[in-house]
Amino acid sequence: MAERFFLSDYVYAHRGLWGAGCVENTLPAFQAAIDAGLGIEFDVRLTADNEVVVFHDSDLSRLSDRTDNINQLSCTQLQDVPLILGARIPTFRELLDMWPRDLPLLTEMKVDKDTDPVALAHQTGKMLLAHKGLVAAMSFSEACVRALPDGFMRGQLVGPSETIGANSFESIIERAVADGIDYVAVNISDVSKAAELIPANYPRVTWTVRTESEAQEAADKKAAIIFELLAPALVTGIAMP
Repeated sequence: MAERFFLSDYVYAHRGLWGAGCVENTLPAFQAAIDAGLGIEFDVRLTADNEVVVFHDSDLSRLSDRTDNINQLSCTQLQDVPLILGARIPTFRELLDMWPRDLPLLTEMKVDKDTDPVALAHQTGKMLLAHKGLVAAMSFSEACVRALPDGFMRGQLVGPSETIGANSFESIIERAVADGIDYVAVNISDVSKAAELIPANYPRVTWTVRTESEAQEAADKKAAIIFELLAPALVTGIAMP
């Protein structure tokens, strides 16, 4: 069954440990994170037949020569779409089956205007509850987060304050704390703002850390780090000296 954990006990590779011929959100990127002893942040979406796959964008255009939306194709069809560098889209089940029990998964549920947030939360939550290991799920969609079943960690992602506005930023965090959401996840540009709004011991994570100075700022504000394009040892050394 799903297990709870302390966010700050780990650092998290953003969409897996990709780069140097390894594509984001694919099994090789996840294996590279496992080999480095890292947790991961990754993205899940619903397919046309209500299966869960691991993919960030709403459509295929950035990582393939096709433009279909993810939710327009079945899981089987998506499995047959070649991505750049010979990669392919993994199912959520494939990731769970390969993932070790002692490393954490931060699951971001991607909700667009035509996504049913409750359906995505139920499908994702059911699979995470059955996983023997350290798991959490989060989303920018408040409805999606609150539709997750009890039994594992839930996180509220909050958009950058410069994009959604200071009032929205503050109100989303206030609702998360009041509703007992287990943690908040904010952009690195807002890590100081978030620290002012939440209790000192309230768990928080920040994304996406890309420089040593950002890693140090996150550590100073006691935020767990989701990073990319940095050496894992550097980030770990700053986050857990």
